[in-house]
Parts: sequence; structure tokens; C-alpha cells
Amino acid sequence: MLAPDDVFDARHHRYRPIFPGKGYKLGGFRISPFEVHHDVPCNNYIIDHYAAGRILFLIDTYLCEYKFSNLSHIIIEANYADDILEENILRGIEHPSKRERLLTSHMELETTKAVLMAQDLSQVKNIILTHLSDQNSDEGRFVDEIKALTGKPVYAAKAGLTIELTQKPF
Repeated sequence: MLAPDDVFDARHHRYRPIFPGKGYKLGGFRISPFEVHHDVPCNNYIIDHYAAGRILFLIDTYLCEYKFSNLSHIIIEANYADDILEENILRGIEHPSKRERLLTSHMELETTKAVLMAQDLSQVKNIILTHLSDQNSDEGRFVDEIKALTGKPVYAAKAGLTIELTQKPF
């Protein structure tokens, strides 16, 4: 079991801590954790697999200053849109303090777009949006805007969604 050291209260024989900047092998996967900006310590991952290629897993962060190449798939947070959040605050659906927390914990749609455009998307097969807020996002809008921006197939993660990540024959 791989996880950041502070995740486990009890140690056992299957526990193996991970550290940013160090690579790990798990079955056919090579996993490279890296630190991101969140309101609590958080790692994200580059995951390499012979059949799926290189996957960027980027959630629970409000920005990413890293640039990655040779990506096959991107799983990225698009938690909220500032205009939706602002409207919800004005209507009393969200407390104004919600904005302060989101600014230091989760990725706003325009930030998601900027992070994507900073990456080399030439080999990307699909983009999967995740961690969409129930109240402060619009799944259809987010998918459409990212698709128009990147020219890539874009999906919003949800229960039951299946996406083929294999890019090479076994």
C-alpha cells in the first residue's frame, strides 16, 4: 500500500510511505508523486504505464506551476467557476468565507484552462475533469469550454463513467 507518510495512523507490513520527488513501481505502473498547493499537504502524480502511457493526475490544488511532456491522459480538477460562486454568494447559497477557502485549496475553471494550456497536449488522448463542485460548477459548460480550448475529447468524471486509457496493444 503506497501513500503519503502522514496518511496512516497504524503501521503494518504492507505500508510503504511515498515522498515527492521519488519514483515508485507498483505492478506495471511507475508512480512519481509531486507536491501541489492545497490547504493541507497534498501530493499529485505522474503515472506511467506501458499500455496507457503517461497520465497526469492533478486534483486538490489551486494551481500547478509544473509543465509535463509526453502526456497521454490528463485527469484534472475543475472545481468551480468564479462567476457561479459569486452568484451563489450573492443569492445566499454560499457563505462569503467559501471563496477564501477555495482560493487556497481548489482549482477554478480559468486556472484549469491555464494549467492545461501550459502543458504539451500534442499526444493527449483525453482530458477528464474531476472534483467538480455540486453547487459552483456547470458540468456541460466546463466540458464544452475545455474541449473548445484544447481540441481534445473531454469528460467529466462521475459514477459509472468508463474511459479507455489503453493506447498501445498489449
